[in-house]
Amino acid sequence: MSLDTTEEISRRIFECGLAEARELDAVITELGARSSSSEAFRQELLRREILTNWQLKRLDEGSKTGFFFGDWKVLYLVGAGTFARVYRSQNRKTGEVRAVKVLRQRYVADKGTTENFVREGKTVMRLQHENIIRIHEVQSDKDRTFMVMDLIEGQNLRDYVKAHGRLDLVRALTILRDLSSGLAFAFKRGITHRDLKLSNVLLSSNGKAFLVDFGLAGGDKDVTGESEDMVNPRSIDYAGLERVTKVRRNDKRSDIFFLGCMLYHMLAGKPAMTETRDRMRRLSAQRFKEIPPITSLVPDLPGRVQVLLNKMLELDANKRMQTPSEVHDAVEFILKAIEAGEQDESGPGMAEAAAQRIMDTKAKEEEGNGRTLMLIESKQKIQDLFREKLKEVGYKLLIFSDPRRALARFEYMDPTAPPPAEVVMFSCADMGADALSAFNFFATNDDTKKFPAILLVTEDQQSLAKQAKLANHRRVMSLPVKMKELRQSLLELMELSSPSVS
Repeated sequence: MSLDTTEEISRRIFECGLAEARELDAVITELGARSSSSEAFRQELLRREILTNWQLKRLDEGSKTGFFFGDWKVLYLVGAGTFARVYRSQNRKTGEVRAVKVLRQRYVADKGTTENFVREGKTVMRLQHENIIRIHEVQSDKDRTFMVMDLIEGQNLRDYVKAHGRLDLVRALTILRDLSSGLAFAFKRGITHRDLKLSNVLLSSNGKAFLVDFGLAGGDKDVTGESEDMVNPRSIDYAGLERVTKVRRNDKRSDIFFLGCMLYHMLAGKPAMTETRDRMRRLSAQRFKEIPPITSLVPDLPGRVQVLLNKMLELDANKRMQTPSEVHDAVEFILKAIEAGEQDESGPGMAEAAAQRIMDTKAKEEEGNGRTLMLIESKQKIQDLFREKLKEVGYKLLIFSDPRRALARFEYMDPTAPPPAEVVMFSCADMGADALSAFNFFATNDDTKKFPAILLVTEDQQSLAKQAKLANHRRVMSLPVKMKELRQSLLELMELSSPSVS
């Protein structure tokens, strides 16, 4: 029902809380009278940015609600999906502009859908990363559940590829680097996306890529309160892949396969698999097994990129790249080689040995994954050696000369915060029995006994080693230490570490 007069429009705007009376009166005064042309009144409201076209259209349709969600005033509809709509919105108190994602009205009474929507919001609120759309709040207002997110000025990747066709190699790899970086961050926190596709990626006006829509995300028990064996929602495509590859439901490596599909689409300008709405065809094994070789569409694709893509699209999940960090590091390697002008030594048929060199380099760089270790050692020379060798494989190292200061880091820990270090190394080289005492205190104190620890002793300090309180997650190693053995021990201890260890 269209509003025909200036008086009707003005009254409806005020009733809906979209503008103050003084703002409306100022427009009417400038136009001359309340009987002035309603079209002129509308145009002036738009010119002054008091209202938007979307708001006026809703008013004409007779809507009296849906203009506000909490403190957020809706300006425009910017996107719509099966379960929710996304609006460009402005905070009435601060004036800041963000995106508000609102669960559709039809799902208000659907407890399961509402819980999944809230779960998505709370999951992503923990993922503060530059390539994941940030969610600031999740709440309900008059039975409408919504989340407030950063607003990205740009378009989704599907529309971008549709408009541009095949993307430039560096452009496609840069987007992949952004996405794998965000996924790696989530993966290390026990969260997988479970619905990777071009339409769930936003590209900002400066070309940065962001992951959105974690509505089907899966999580580890200690992150989301769910066990891996619980049934998480998943897209049909993920269900089809996991059925074909005979892996357990919600296999974490499925994200890697569909990330590969996205790279394929960017490079070829066409999807890797046949797109269809038919459920049975989407579940068909042939759909996954008959992906055309990328070289049939992009014959000049460098061998390095072929190897990367093939390892992402490997149907055998055990042969596929295992984590987003592996993908990210391999992409970084390739982009650096391109920037340096290095020739792809093997061309389109790059040998497996060359590919393995890339993977070995990647594995070394990501071994520590930014994890924090602590070393209690007073000798500068030993400190420098440990710092240099462990930094090479990605560890962050905290070094203390005084055991008391080191152990103080573990006092009064926030149980929700990460520990000061994942493994503590006590060196007896210079401190002797003092280091042993600190190690044994660490092993018996209720606040620290669950954390992995290593006692480092020289050849003539074996008597100290015999006094150490050892367990599966506490061990003794000899100085001078062999770094390969130390690194292996660190990985084993971190694997053993859990709240149940005693």
